[in-house]
Amino acid sequence: MSVRVLTWNLFGLSDEHLDVRTEAAMFIALLGGTPEEVLQGGRPPPPPDVLLLQEVVERTWHAHLRPHLTAAGYTILPLAPRPREYFEVIAVRPPFVVTGHQVHKLTSDQGRELVEVTAERDGESWLLLTAHLESLRAGSALRMQQARVVLERLANHAGPALFGGDTNLRAEEAAQLPVSCDAWEACGGKASERWTWGHGKGSRSRGARFDRIWGAGVAFSGLRCVGRQPVTPDGQPPSDHVGVLVSCRS
Repeated sequence: MSVRVLTWNLFGLSDEHLDVRTEAAMFIALLGGTPEEVLQGGRPPPPPDVLLLQEVVERTWHAHLRPHLTAAGYTILPLAPRPREYFEVIAVRPPFVVTGHQVHKLTSDQGRELVEVTAERDGESWLLLTAHLESLRAGSALRMQQARVVLERLANHAGPALFGGDTNLRAEEAAQLPVSCDAWEACGGKASERWTWGHGKGSRSRGARFDRIWGAGVAFSGLRCVGRQPVTPDGQPPSDHVGVLVSCRS
């Protein structure tokens, strides 16, 4: 059975229209569109089996993520907001059954962490990871070190393993990493789905492929980006990042 995975940096560091943007992101993630689109459309697609979210803040965790995801049947980890300005969240829904979770401190000048969840599905033990790797060009060395930690954990897991997150990796940095399976590349590397950052207010004319999904022991298909549509009164999308949605099989 195919597993649908969505990774998305929700831009919680910006207070501008934060509640409107996050609420719209929850509708897009769970129902496939904004409230207006859902009301006008037909039957929504099934929600993702796994959500890997970055730049969550305490306000959005309490007001948007916890109520919507709990109502939709997800298990949300960590169980409470992290003691940081912003943090990462993994949410899974049945038939995944969570068997363990940890938050690992990464070597970081910005307090970055790696969230890890193990979950059983159809007799297999899945490893699910998310992180928001070190930002800015000055963080290159730490970002590369963090990415190697992620890839090592993927490679060492005995069953299917997935990472999705905001890697902040520049193309020249990514080229130096031993990534065995990148979802965008595995799904054909479509130019229309390449840029994942640079879509919000004040965005650059040229984006970047910061948001990546990596796997081990899985086969990817059907990758697409979500969340490009305007959702605020002044025409902003839910985030300066798009979400990356993909299906995979073990």
